[in-house]
Amino acid sequence: MKDVRVTMVQMNSVAGDPARNLSKMRSFVESNRDSDIICFPEMCLSGYSTVESERFALDPADPYVKEARELASEYGTAIVFGYIEKDNGSMHLRQEIAGKDGMIGHYRKTHLGLKESELFIAGNELPVFDVDGVKAGIQLCTESHIPDICATLRSKGAEIVLTPFANGISSDRRKAVWHSYLPARASDNGMYVAGCSAVGDNGQGSIFGGGLIALDPKGNVIDEYYGDDEHSITFSAGGKLPRDGPETMMNISYYDRRRPELYR
Repeated sequence: MKDVRVTMVQMNSVAGDPARNLSKMRSFVESNRDSDIICFPEMCLSGYSTVESERFALDPADPYVKEARELASEYGTAIVFGYIEKDNGSMHLRQEIAGKDGMIGHYRKTHLGLKESELFIAGNELPVFDVDGVKAGIQLCTESHIPDICATLRSKGAEIVLTPFANGISSDRRKAVWHSYLPARASDNGMYVAGCSAVGDNGQGSIFGGGLIALDPKGNVIDEYYGDDEHSITFSAGGKLPRDGPETMMNISYYDRRRPELYR
């Protein structure tokens, strides 16, 4: 895997105030100019809300969306950001990756929560993106609990899976929940997994708890943070992955030892 510096951002977004949210995004990008990838929380640009969501939805051609993409080319880094997407009368939960040479691609949340399923249309693809030579996948919030998503992204060549959240769990409870399953997503598939959550009041009665974590391909914690302020962590990824080269007892690719014909 190519060497890469990744920044995960814990940020407060107010629903329906993309100008404010974009300004906060810019400040984090400016503070992390040496990063190759900067990942923001779920729906950071529009703000995440399941209350009157249609009021906060943005068209992909919206000037604020275009300006968020332009941050990537302006600072020469890849930026992962999301918003409630307006699409011909329907809404999706959309996360984009923009690179220094323009938009790389987008992901629409495929596995919706209970309330989300009443409001949004699920996506139908699990894409893997080439981010300047690094293969990256995206899963959003509750999707991280579904092992098949990471396994599918791994089968498509993902080397790192970025996991933006907008969740109310905070502090020690957040740490305990993430430690209960995210290390397995990384170690079972031999890839980096990183998460970041929204934090603070969204202006619509929801308080998000924050949280940042980065895990190596063996499931070891590289860095993590569970304060309730706006914050970021930056970690280095790359080099030889457990899937690379001949297997030894210390370097087993569990993913490659699967027998899919038995799992039906």
